[in-house]
Amino acid sequence: MLKQTIKDDIIKYMKSRDKIRLTTLRTLMADVKTKEMDSKKEIEEIDLVSIIEKTIKQLHETLDYAKQANNTEIISESEISIEMLSVYMPKQFTEDEAKAIIAEVIAENSFKGKGDMGKVMKAIMPKLKGKYDSRKVNPLVIQLLS
Repeated sequence: MLKQTIKDDIIKYMKSRDKIRLTTLRTLMADVKTKEMDSKKEIEEIDLVSIIEKTIKQLHETLDYAKQANNTEIISESEISIEMLSVYMPKQFTEDEAKAIIAEVIAENSFKGKGDMGKVMKAIMPKLKGKYDSRKVNPLVIQLLS
């Protein structure tokens, strides 16, 4: 479903001659094709979300470098691409929602202390993947296990 939406948007941006958005989506679809060829099967929606998330992360890095170099053209293109790709991401959890999910997993499995950190992360990441910034999960888990 999401993959078809992206394909439809590629056609829309081709017709409107929006080069930045079109290039961004074509690059994304090339990454999807590569992943499908590597796995020899069509990717699932969660994998597509992971690819989009990775692309957004790369665009943020490009944006940081462009800001350091004061390259206004790349800054503008990166911001447009990030904004556009964010539309395809699932609704993001707030910090409170993520804390509630983590607390629930900890309670369900009777995890206690920092020794269970790896077990908590293994149980929680499938529930938060693509829906909450993975860099922010670790501090929340530490906070809730203390």
